[in-house]
Amino acid sequence: MDKIEPKYIQAVELIKKAILQRQYNAIRLANQEQLKLNFGIGRYISENSRNGFWGTGALEIISAQLKNNLPGLMGFGVTSLKNMRKFYEAWSELEDNSESALAELQIRATPCPSLASP
Repeated sequence: MDKIEPKYIQAVELIKKAILQRQYNAIRLANQEQLKLNFGIGRYISENSRNGFWGTGALEIISAQLKNNLPGLMGFGVTSLKNMRKFYEAWSELEDNSESALAELQIRATPCPSLASP
């Protein structure tokens, strides 16, 4: 086999890098969208199930209807829906706590009038 010229090796490396970068970006964006979807569904489920608007067995009904309306749909069984609710509740609690912790840090970072320079 003939020796490949450096300019072609460079072209292959450049194209390979572009392909791999775009594939990585596509996966990252898909994961980001999936997390947003799960968080949003979790919020919706939490708000409707925790306040008593939905009764016992609501997630079973919703899951069955999703499977019926979207044949082949995966990842929206009862356990998954409950996990989405847990995901939302855990992260929203952390977000609430981080906001109050940030506010507390900002209060503490304000100089004490007696120690402030004139």
